[in-house]
Amino acid sequence: MQGSSSISSSFVDAPTPRCHCGVRFYGRSGYGTSTRCSFFQWYDPEPPACYFDVIRKLLETNEGIRSENIELKKRTQELVDEVHRLQQCLHDTMSKLESAVAANTTMEDNMLASVTTTRRHGVAIVALISVIVLLIYDVTAYLPHM
Repeated sequence: MQGSSSISSSFVDAPTPRCHCGVRFYGRSGYGTSTRCSFFQWYDPEPPACYFDVIRKLLETNEGIRSENIELKKRTQELVDEVHRLQQCLHDTMSKLESAVAANTTMEDNMLASVTTTRRHGVAIVALISVIVLLIYDVTAYLPHM
């Protein structure tokens, strides 16, 4: 926006003032506070042509980085999903393993009980055979000899 004043050559040759955001501008020292002069004009000369090439390359690079970032986010999500799947598989396998160990322990306990029972039966059979042998021997001792 331009006010009613014009820029003098001595004003143009002076160092260009900058606002707090870094943009250069021209204006009266009392601009906005005085009713005498309300001149204000932004001063941003056209950048050299090479700046446009640099800006274009930066924008292209930025777009490439954004695309790569999107791909990395997709891959990260795929890996997170794979980790969750593997954790579930591990949990299922651990549950099956715990069940198998419990079944094995039960089977071992049953086998030990069976062995103990078989040993008892064996001892009882040996005792019965011994009694039978003694009875037969004892009976034959009283039988007449032929």
